[in-house]
Amino acid sequence: MSDLKSLQISAMTEADLPAIMVLEQQNPGAWNETQLRDELAQPAGWQWLARGEDGAISGYLIGRTVIDEAEILRLAVAADKRRQGVAQDLLRHAFTTLLNKRVTSCFLELRASNDIARALYEKNGFTANGLRKNYYHAPREDAVVMNKSLTNS
Repeated sequence: MSDLKSLQISAMTEADLPAIMVLEQQNPGAWNETQLRDELAQPAGWQWLARGEDGAISGYLIGRTVIDEAEILRLAVAADKRRQGVAQDLLRHAFTTLLNKRVTSCFLELRASNDIARALYEKNGFTANGLRKNYYHAPREDAVVMNKSLTNS
């Protein structure tokens, strides 16, 4: 297990894209560099990285906020860093930051077969409230829509 105290969360920059592209290839439905660049340019977007003591990117979280609602678009963790608290730390950082900006809810979609991610989101207060048929491509799969109310409690 990694030393989570040494995990640093910071804003993503264009200089991080080559390392992020390597991590993207470890996931189904990988984003391309153009999609990542477009997200960095989103005025309502937010992109955070988790780095270990060695400076290597352990994971990242990409999302957007519109008025008081946030959407998680991408949460990925390096294969060798999974199940070590990286995703949990990124979510905790997001919730704190979003609450400080008066965001009241957060939603996301995830592959119906992604039981590990679903368990993580449920542990963090998300509930399933819908299904989008054939939402994902490569491979084609349904998406489960999840939502979480953000509060200070």
